[in-house]
Amino acid sequence: MSENIKNEVLNYLKNHLYGNLASINSNDPKQPHVSTVVYVNDGFTIYFGTSLKTIKFANIEKNNNVALTIDEDVKTDWMKITGLQIEGKASPIKEEEIPSVFRIYSEKFPIIKSFPPNPDSRFIKVTPKKIWLLDYTKGFGHREYLEL
Repeated sequence: MSENIKNEVLNYLKNHLYGNLASINSNDPKQPHVSTVVYVNDGFTIYFGTSLKTIKFANIEKNNNVALTIDEDVKTDWMKITGLQIEGKASPIKEEEIPSVFRIYSEKFPIIKSFPPNPDSRFIKVTPKKIWLLDYTKGFGHREYLEL
């Protein structure tokens, strides 16, 4: 795996805030579900918060295969499209991981420190297996691939 591509992906993850998470609908496996998530990363591992009561949480509990996109809104100039397309596995983090994930989250999003405790809140970990780095500034449709 090219160190340059790895560094570009890690830099992209670090410098963006939102992703679109696709999961398999737990009530209808033929129907995908997508939701916006606010994420942080530790290397290639991605974390986001959610509630036990969300559709995405129920979906991940039943089928942990997910896809995630992170990209730029470039309006009308398609030649400036950049982004990540990620496929991987998602799971609630373990109890002992909460302090370190909360620290990473609060460094990127300090407002989280002011949120009242919520017993329904959970952090989800996405472990990427495949990542495509899109960069149309290098040519229309340009993608580079990482397998982790």
